[in-house]
Amino acid sequence: MNSKLKRLTKETSVYGISMVFGRFLNFLLTPFYSNYLNKNELSFIIYVYSAIAFINIFYSFGMESAFFRFIKNDNNVNDDSENQSLVFSNAYISILILSLINSLVLIAFSYKIPGFIQSYQASPLLIQVIALIPVLDALVLIPFAYLRITRNAFKFAILRFIAIFINVILNILFLTYFKLGVWGVIYAQIISSTIALTIFIPQIIRLLRLNINFGLLKQMFMFGLPTLPASFSAIILQVADRQIMEYISTPKILANYGVNYRLAIPMMVFVSIFEYAWKPFYLNHYKDSDAKELFSKVLTYFTIISMFLIVFWTFSLEFIVQLPFLGGKFINPDYWSGLGIVPIVMFGYYFNGVFTNLNAGFLIEKQTKYLPIAVGIGAIVNIFLNIWLIPIYDIYGGAWATFLAYLTTTTIIYFYSRKVYPINYQWTKIFILLGFSMLIIGIERIFSKHYTDLLDLFLIRLVLLIFLTVLLYFSGFKKYFDIIFLKKFLNFKR
Repeated sequence: MNSKLKRLTKETSVYGISMVFGRFLNFLLTPFYSNYLNKNELSFIIYVYSAIAFINIFYSFGMESAFFRFIKNDNNVNDDSENQSLVFSNAYISILILSLINSLVLIAFSYKIPGFIQSYQASPLLIQVIALIPVLDALVLIPFAYLRITRNAFKFAILRFIAIFINVILNILFLTYFKLGVWGVIYAQIISSTIALTIFIPQIIRLLRLNINFGLLKQMFMFGLPTLPASFSAIILQVADRQIMEYISTPKILANYGVNYRLAIPMMVFVSIFEYAWKPFYLNHYKDSDAKELFSKVLTYFTIISMFLIVFWTFSLEFIVQLPFLGGKFINPDYWSGLGIVPIVMFGYYFNGVFTNLNAGFLIEKQTKYLPIAVGIGAIVNIFLNIWLIPIYDIYGGAWATFLAYLTTTTIIYFYSRKVYPINYQWTKIFILLGFSMLIIGIERIFSKHYTDLLDLFLIRLVLLIFLTVLLYFSGFKKYFDIIFLKKFLNFKR
């Protein structure tokens, strides 16, 4: 089992190193946006990217999940078998056709769409250019999935990093030097996405076959279609708050919410890199005799790292936002009032990670029909709570609505998982971790109301972090500290 955990750690670290650097570079766009875009422009960018997240679902049409399910892989990254070419071609051509049709529809209605956007006066031409973004995203989806399933984590990570790096550099250049505002952000995305697609052309040419197997295509659609409601509901969980906030609040509130939401990026990054390694991992090991015990331990490890990450980042935020930066402070002081939503959002991301772990059993048993139910209920809860709480509590209403929606979805999916693929998770340990972490953050909130000096706050938070470590160490977590922080990260051998 330890060798399998090492493999997961190895792949997670490969994905993670690239994604951490890439997401860190991408995160630098937050201070640039807060300092070089006005609140109307920033709220429009937040709205557009949240809308693209919805649109992308209809461009992929569940083909990524179907690709993972039907492609045969014997862990030989150089195996270009007939099956791989056939499954790749079916998935890629179907996505290509769907994405072109969808974007043509958007372009056709580009003169109507600006009337539905309140925060910014967008031209039809801008909408037409934006419609190209989901096409370019869709056309690299299957090539990236191929790298994941063939365990080519290093190449996957490098290509992701290149696309992000180019996007960030162009954003900075277009915003600070050319002063292009919203157009600069969109141009940067189009150019970087085009370069990413260009890099994949040799792989696409090598694997793509123009002959479609309609029998296989039907099976792939039958497998992928049931995942669409779950995927769409998952996007509602992730970005519906920003869509709703666009219409029931003001650009100022949406901009403040968007900036501070992005400050929860460490937890988002950790969940993302875990997910990239987790899916191929459990698909390759679900037949092992100790699979369920292995999956249970992974969730405990995930929780330990998550709690330390949430507490540490929450304690660091007040210092980070005040760092000097081009254009002023790292985050424009106009947005500091929203820092309190960051730990709420991070805990929401944690439960999203738990949901990712629990998902394994449904795909293993091919019972994807349960996913739309759980995630759909969470999506409905999210919409209802956002509409109810945002007018009362502004950005805090959006943050709590999203957190509670993630918690609801995770709870429901767990009860279904007990029927489909029961695993004895270490819930007592997990609840202890959650309780201690929330307790430490709660204590810090009390102290922060009475102490405003940064040095005093630093010392208080340092003591609380040490206290949390001691609490866990003497509460039965000693062996987990040894495995995670020493064996896996310090003494890990390939």
